[in-house]
Amino acid sequence: MASKYSKINPGTFAHICNRAVGNEVLFRRNEDYDNWMERVEKFIIPVAEIHAFSLLENHYHLVLRSLETTSHDKFSKQVNRLQSTYGKGYNNIYSRKGGLFMSPYNRNPIKDEAHLLWAIWYTHRNPLHHGITENWQDWKYSSYPQYMNNKPGFVTTKFCIELFGGLDQMKAHHYMNAQAFQMGKHQFPFE
Repeated sequence: MASKYSKINPGTFAHICNRAVGNEVLFRRNEDYDNWMERVEKFIIPVAEIHAFSLLENHYHLVLRSLETTSHDKFSKQVNRLQSTYGKGYNNIYSRKGGLFMSPYNRNPIKDEAHLLWAIWYTHRNPLHHGITENWQDWKYSSYPQYMNNKPGFVTTKFCIELFGGLDQMKAHHYMNAQAFQMGKHQFPFE
């Protein structure tokens, strides 16, 4: 089982996530979500491809593949820069002091295609899982609408669409799993 301390090797997929300390909120306003995504573009895109993301009030998920030229140390440094610069800006805006994120961030190397398919679904259904909305497919701060609307932005969509066997198959997979989750019949083998 992967841990918070797993290494992310060059050219490999990983599920990265972290949450705010205590009962803090990471994203209070729409501008905070936008600020976070701008920082993802600045710090993560130079070292990895983003394949899925979901932002919730107190935590985030990223499914990504590190670039072949990105060492674990470089990758980790960029994730830490993402979190620390966001935290400093957040503290300034909200007159807050101290660290905003749990340390270290969770990093789970993805083992195979089945794990990757699961991680993408897990990330996209996160608003449903946490009871934020049953309409998870329209969650504004998720990559799922970008896939469905063919507006990938900085999300690398082609690889995963092909992995699912096409956009229709991806959509069917997500809906089938959403229904199983809502009925309490879905198991999560990689949690």
